[in-house]
Amino acid sequence: MKDKLQKITQTFARSIIQPVMFMAVTGLLISVAAVMKLEQLPEGIKNVGTGLFTILTSAAINQLSVIFCVGIAAAIAKKKKTDAAILGITVFLIFIYANNFWLSQTGQLAKAGKQGLFGTGQNIVLGVQVTDMGVFLGIILGCLVGFFVNKLGDVKFHKYLSPYEGTKFAYVVLIFLTIIFAIAVSYIWPPINGAVNAIVGGLSGMGAFGFFLYGFLNRMLLPVGMHHLLWMPLYYTPLGGTAQVAGKTYNGAMNIWLAEIGNMSSVTSIHSSVGYLVNFGYIALPIGIAFALIHTAKPENRVKLRAILIPAVFASAFAGITEPIEFLFLFISPILWLAHGIIYGFGLFISNVLGLNVMVENIINTIMYSIAVPFGLGRQWLLIPIGLGLALLEYFVFKALIIKLNIPTLGRNGENELIPDELTKKTKKTAKGAVQEKRSPAAPKPASDLAVIVKGFGGINNIENVNNCFTRLRIDVKDADKVDIATLKTYPSSGVVDKHKHIQIIIGLGVQDVREKLDDYLKENGWNLEPSDAAVQD
Repeated sequence: MKDKLQKITQTFARSIIQPVMFMAVTGLLISVAAVMKLEQLPEGIKNVGTGLFTILTSAAINQLSVIFCVGIAAAIAKKKKTDAAILGITVFLIFIYANNFWLSQTGQLAKAGKQGLFGTGQNIVLGVQVTDMGVFLGIILGCLVGFFVNKLGDVKFHKYLSPYEGTKFAYVVLIFLTIIFAIAVSYIWPPINGAVNAIVGGLSGMGAFGFFLYGFLNRMLLPVGMHHLLWMPLYYTPLGGTAQVAGKTYNGAMNIWLAEIGNMSSVTSIHSSVGYLVNFGYIALPIGIAFALIHTAKPENRVKLRAILIPAVFASAFAGITEPIEFLFLFISPILWLAHGIIYGFGLFISNVLGLNVMVENIINTIMYSIAVPFGLGRQWLLIPIGLGLALLEYFVFKALIIKLNIPTLGRNGENELIPDELTKKTKKTAKGAVQEKRSPAAPKPASDLAVIVKGFGGINNIENVNNCFTRLRIDVKDADKVDIATLKTYPSSGVVDKHKHIQIIIGLGVQDVREKLDDYLKENGWNLEPSDAAVQD
């Protein structure tokens, strides 16, 4: 039971991150649009910026629910992902029209006031007035579709009924379940929404400590890949706050922030939810970690160590991928990881106390966001002193702990050894992988490397599912006893996370390319083959 529950949780965690992966691009382009809208720029440039901002917020940010529905449905579906995506959008449309019909027939349709439908518990989704569930609607429907595609996708009927088998049968079931769900939601969601608002109120009442707690838990959940389940709801659902910006309602810290930077001319104060977005873990902390590891290493190992750490710091500071440097000490010392989590949370705490109101991420995004926000609102002058202070704090804490506890971090073991014996293979490959990643982040891995992965997972027949998130290749296996972690560690990566039947390889930049190459390699060797989604039945 425990293993099954873990598998379900892991599946949900990796599927929910798929749609979010595209939001980073949207956020960057919205920040560019916000800069183009600055008052001092020529009218033509401002018009282009306004157009770009309007398009992206209307199409991407305001429609996150349907995006989540389709993305999650396709991610959860083990096979027939195209069918799952089609069913995702179809079921979503069925829901909104069914819910609207029931609200209308029972006299529950709310009337818009001076603030529109804000505060009524209803909203306009794709032009239809429905019960306002935000992205929770897309998440629930996406999971529902993915589950039934997996459960009923291979159902076979008599040849005369074959047009209605498989995913078509799943569709029939989903139609009726969705209609029932749409009706039920009109009654059960209002109290749930009230509970969500109560939770948000509780977090808000914690003030700066709430942001510290979020940052600390974020790092504690990273090793098992479950941190997505913490930050994603805060970024994109009412759990991260609700605000009205330029007459429109936005839910989630990230959505509120992007709406505000695109409407700076009408914003008088930055919403408090920005506290979840002020994250110095991408730039300041990795720099402090790198200097601490270098200065505590043996002098003869420091040159080699820089070859590992410099690319890792660059991956974090410019691409927002922290695993390459964090996993260099996580496997060695839980104490260092605990200290890192505390400092990580403290960064959010002190930023809120001092009043820094600008999203801090990787270098590129942080610069763009800082330019888009007036100094009086964002207080960007705090970026350097806070960042420098946190880097120094991380450096001195790590250095003191490493020396006092004699922690065997990189470069401390011997003249020709950069890591403890049990992790030697992994770290040497990590160094190689880090250099390659800097040179060509999306460079495809040769078949021999893919063969290493397959061998480490116990052969093609032992691999049940292949997926990925931002930085990790995530594999589900049928028999955990057949997995050879030592072999997997010989693959160029930043580490391997062993969760019994759910194994993660920390690859970093280029993980999507590796996953696609692995998919092709497995299928070429007879794994998980099925008829083309485009096949037509006679």
